[in-house]
Amino acid sequence: MVERKKQEEAAGGAPEWMCTFSDMMSLLLCFFILLFAMSTVEKQKFAQTIGSIQGALGRIPNMFNNSFVKPISVIPQVAKPMQRTKTVQRAKEAIAKKARSRLVADEASKEITVEGVDEGIRFSIAGRILFDEGVAYLKPEAKETLLKIAEILNDFLTLHIRVEGHTNSIPLNSPYKDNWRLAQARAFATMLFLKNEGQVDKGLERGQSRLSFMSCGEFRPRFPNDTVENRALNRRVEIVLLQGEQSEMVSGAIEGDEESHEEADKKDFVPVAPQ
Repeated sequence: MVERKKQEEAAGGAPEWMCTFSDMMSLLLCFFILLFAMSTVEKQKFAQTIGSIQGALGRIPNMFNNSFVKPISVIPQVAKPMQRTKTVQRAKEAIAKKARSRLVADEASKEITVEGVDEGIRFSIAGRILFDEGVAYLKPEAKETLLKIAEILNDFLTLHIRVEGHTNSIPLNSPYKDNWRLAQARAFATMLFLKNEGQVDKGLERGQSRLSFMSCGEFRPRFPNDTVENRALNRRVEIVLLQGEQSEMVSGAIEGDEESHEEADKKDFVPVAPQ
């Protein structure tokens, strides 16, 4: 009678180990579904989240360097579509290539370079093309090069332009007290020429300009300052045609010409950017 009862109990339902096994399989299935869902998070939503965090904190976290910057906006930043980014980059490269072909015949020349960068299109002109050593007065032969660049800039009348002055690390033996002031004076002279002779502000109302300038001194070399040739190439002026989102509005008319600039230099006056 006892054996018969045991046989009836054994015949009912699945073995006990099967319940544990089924629970484990269900948990594994949920785990892999979760992994799959996490791996397909939209990049745009992720970028918006990061943008929101950066905007709230007002800084860009970095493992080695905490660089504090002003938050652009507390609104989540929308990532640009990858296809559009590639299209813009290809367009900048094409414009840079065409501009270079209009400026120089030698593709290997380091005296004048044109390249597409994140900010827009960058024209880099060696200082010895534009200026004699230690001074900030444009050479007569330099004006032809700058006029060609102005023609290219005038193809993009809605974009702003930044002129940067650069030097090498050699201390000055000139009326200018340091490399900062020499680089500033050269950038200012170049900017005035683009405005007055190149007419890059044509069409704008009085009191407006799409030009600005800055001095970088010796602190942004393109090449190591270890040879005479490299130091000569580091003495340069760079003109940046800023793409839409990088453009900066400059208010306040830029008055004066090269003659007034020379008078300012004689008085040891360091020109400043228009406010």
